[in-house]
Amino acid sequence: MSAAVLVMVAGAFVAGGAISFHQQRKPLWTVVLLALTAAGLIGYGWFAWFQGR
Repeated sequence: MSAAVLVMVAGAFVAGGAISFHQQRKPLWTVVLLALTAAGLIGYGWFAWFQGR
C-alpha cells in the first residue's frame, strides 16, 4: 500500500471525527479545524497518488 493511500485513509478517519464532533455538538471551531485537516490530508493524498509518490 502506498503512502498516498495511507494519507487518504487518515484523512477519511479525521473526517469521520469531524462528523462525530458535529453530532456531539462540540464547538464549531473544532469541527472546522478537523474538517480542514481532513480536506488537506485527502487532497494531498490525491495529489501524491497522481504524481506517483
